[in-house]
Amino acid sequence: MFANPLDQDAHTLLALVSTILAFPSPEQASEADYQQLFDDLEQLCPLHQIGLLGLSAQGPVWLFERNLDPIFKGQLGREEPGLSERLMALDGEQGWCVLPIREGRARWLLVQGDVQDQASLRLLLECLAKRLAEANAHARLAEPASPLIGRDPAWQHKIEQINRILRLANSLPTPALLTQLDAVLQHILGTHQLRLVRLGRSEISHLYPSQDPGDDDVIRQLCHETNPTERELGNQYWYSTPLRLQQHYFAHLLLATTAPLGTDDRLFLDFLRNQLTLLLELGQIRQQLNEFNSPDRLNHRLQLLRQANLRLQKQLRQHQELERKLQFDALHDPLTGLPNRSLLMNHLHHAMSHYHRHGGVGFTVIFLDIDHFKQINDELGHNNGDLLLKELGRRLQSCLRQNDLLARLGGDEFVIYLDNSMGEEGASPVLNRIISRLDYPFRLAGKEVAVTVSMGVASVSEQSLDVSELLHQADLAMYQAKRNGRARVVHYSAECMAQAWSSPEMQLSNALAEGRIIPYFQPVIRLEDNCLVGLEVMARWITQEGELKDAFDFIPLAEQCGLIEALDHKILRQSCQQLHHWQPQAGLRKFKLAVNLCGQHLASPAAVQALLDILEEEGASTSYFIFEFNERELSRQHADIITSLHELRAKGIQISLDDFGSGFSSLSALFHYPVDYVKVDDGLTHRMLQSPKDLALIRAMRDICRDLDLSLVVEGIESQAQLRQLIELACPFGQGRYISPPLPGNDITPLLGADTSLDPD
Repeated sequence: MFANPLDQDAHTLLALVSTILAFPSPEQASEADYQQLFDDLEQLCPLHQIGLLGLSAQGPVWLFERNLDPIFKGQLGREEPGLSERLMALDGEQGWCVLPIREGRARWLLVQGDVQDQASLRLLLECLAKRLAEANAHARLAEPASPLIGRDPAWQHKIEQINRILRLANSLPTPALLTQLDAVLQHILGTHQLRLVRLGRSEISHLYPSQDPGDDDVIRQLCHETNPTERELGNQYWYSTPLRLQQHYFAHLLLATTAPLGTDDRLFLDFLRNQLTLLLELGQIRQQLNEFNSPDRLNHRLQLLRQANLRLQKQLRQHQELERKLQFDALHDPLTGLPNRSLLMNHLHHAMSHYHRHGGVGFTVIFLDIDHFKQINDELGHNNGDLLLKELGRRLQSCLRQNDLLARLGGDEFVIYLDNSMGEEGASPVLNRIISRLDYPFRLAGKEVAVTVSMGVASVSEQSLDVSELLHQADLAMYQAKRNGRARVVHYSAECMAQAWSSPEMQLSNALAEGRIIPYFQPVIRLEDNCLVGLEVMARWITQEGELKDAFDFIPLAEQCGLIEALDHKILRQSCQQLHHWQPQAGLRKFKLAVNLCGQHLASPAAVQALLDILEEEGASTSYFIFEFNERELSRQHADIITSLHELRAKGIQISLDDFGSGFSSLSALFHYPVDYVKVDDGLTHRMLQSPKDLALIRAMRDICRDLDLSLVVEGIESQAQLRQLIELACPFGQGRYISPPLPGNDITPLLGADTSLDPD
């Protein structure tokens, strides 16, 4: 252990250990003492943050600190309960060494260095923690233990003899050093035996002398596990004391004399024990440092770094792939992969600006809608409806030129941008190709289905100043095509404007005024036991012909013509009224009503208050309600939106983030917006059985919500296989047509009984 000569680093280490051993108690140490100590320590390894935390009558107090983060310092110094657990949890993280101090005012030593230096730093800090503990207990390690020793020249001579032997530690192996020490003690104290033994559970290791004298039972009688002992055995007096290195048991030192030792001899023996402990401890530290920096250990750490680097590179690639997917999803329809409304509007704005700036040939917009799509959906199912939308998208795309653009707005509505085309003549080639391609039936549910579309066409002109106006013209032309018998093309003209009174906007406005916009309710269940826990409110439009339209058929229209806020208010008020009708049946059963709202309700304090006023006027408790907002829509609202969300939550209303996973910034939204629920976009649910990536995204969302204490609801469950997969993933809540389609309020009443559960199987 001490065989090799000291190099320069070892000299620095020895000097630092000497400084530590002579360090005063925390009550006596000054700011300058601490500064000098840690300056010396930084010569061996860099230190980033340093703190010595003590206890006073008023609670935790910082006795010394350097570069501690103010927030971190305040958190640790705030209160005593749980302090030990918080500190021990910090130990080993990001280069932190946290060591308890057993005695006195100073209780915790906290130092942060580089991660690669953590093992070396801990060894030195353990010495310092031990020194502070012993200084707190008024021990004087490495100093004379008795005033008698300091005054008596004979004792000074004895100490000098011991020190001469101990100074040989750096040039002698341990057995030779102990042999020299044994000889000196025989001369000084009259001992005739010195032994160093390590007690194990089943055997004893003889460190000095190395031979086994065969008296292990006697040695066990002489040694106590933690305390020094004195015992007379035969004609000898045995003195035994345990040696602890770095706060761990190392061995027992045994001395045998023919006569009992006096008081000063015992004090001298205690001094010898302390000096020998320090010497062995220093050797152990040096050996551990050498082992830590050995070529094998260095190569092992390099290998670990290489492996960590490979893992980080893999994670980086996965992150980049996920980011690309999120960027694509933010601008594309998840079902068809076509550009969505956001990308279309951006493209049209650029085209409009270019046309007015440079002139030349303009562009044309085609608004396309599938005829009787709802009937196809109802007869063949939503899966086949999705297949139709995807195949239609492929056929339409094949009819376009390189610079044209096809986008899906939602539902069965598509918009085509025709570049460098004006009027009927410019659009005719593409329109003819579309009509020709749609002459061929679609293969759905094992049979051929004929599908027709209605198309409205509008071209830009010098009077066209707004993209929304151009889309509105194409939309009016498309509805004119439907009124004329469907399966045809209509170019926008004055006739379309003249019949605007019967436009979809006017029809929607009339339906809202006449009470033909009503709420339907889709059950939300706890997947583990099929228990009803909530209802999502979904708007439905009863047309004058008695047809029931889904929300996706008219919500975009309501947003476009400015009716969305009035529609939301109407649905919220009707939901409150329905809640009162359910109360006798529901009793004390707890459930939630999730109401979809547009982000405009959060744009101002007045808009938020309007929602709260409706609940108050209808006498509905806010604790029943969850307000759902689409994350992509939230990102387009005013900067004070977060304040509005906090205000709603303060009133007892919970917040849900809808369509999670379909936008670029959805992941960051979990941290940005104060929410309670997260709803998985139904597109992920529909694709998860065929797409491992979508399944992995749902699994990741489950883990993120669990870690952030958020409730996850999976939408769009439409098959038994999807339900079983989500149960296997341990997703907590779900909804979808396989569990229950949206139902009118009266059909929900029987489901609100206390023992009711929805079992789709």
